[in-house]
Amino acid sequence: MKILICTIVALLPLLTQADVYKLNGTVDGKYPIVIELEDLGDNLFSGRYAYESTLNRDGDEDCSWLRIYPNLSTPYAKWDVTDCNGKIVETWSNPSFTGRKYFSARMTNIKGKSYDIVATLVGQSNVNEPLTSYFRQHIGEYVSDFDMFKENRVQTRLENLMGIFNYNAITDIYEVQVPIEYNNGMYWASGFMAHMCCDPAAIWAYDTYENSFYIWIRKDDQEYWWSETGKIPYKFREIVNESF
Repeated sequence: MKILICTIVALLPLLTQADVYKLNGTVDGKYPIVIELEDLGDNLFSGRYAYESTLNRDGDEDCSWLRIYPNLSTPYAKWDVTDCNGKIVETWSNPSFTGRKYFSARMTNIKGKSYDIVATLVGQSNVNEPLTSYFRQHIGEYVSDFDMFKENRVQTRLENLMGIFNYNAITDIYEVQVPIEYNNGMYWASGFMAHMCCDPAAIWAYDTYENSFYIWIRKDDQEYWWSETGKIPYKFREIVNESF
């Protein structure tokens, strides 16, 4: 019996130890912050964050940090942020921790003002920047309205994904365009060449949950697919099937 009890006690720290991720990021692209997230399992996290200016001014004190908790009603869609007295001072909507490397969320403070939060796991520098805020401001527009394919962050990723030849092909296809829509966590738009009866045609989508581009092209009655995650999700296939 004594041996059994000792064995259980020795295992407890291993069974209860959680992964803690440390990230550096910004609020609104201007104000540096530090985030620490603890993995609760089932893709849920809690933790804390602080502005670097506060830490520099007040030091690493308890009230220098704000606490982060999954919302009780909608834990995957919203996080509550409290001060050291337990008062909710912010909510973070649509939190996404892609590959446990890149974090993004939309923060709303008690004054009702909203800002984008982005952060990168400490030591990671090769993770693609999330483009959620970029596409949010262009919803309902045509890709030609803001020259999306020439935006450096978009062009670089698509060229790396598809190759330069196929990237040039998709830019040529978008003569007749559909405005950007948002469904199931994805910004997307379709296009096809004028007077060609939808062949060639193309659809791009940006998945805000995965920070990933998906591409579909039909050319000469053949279909071609690309994905930054290495897989084509059902929700993107559904968009393609409903569009063409």
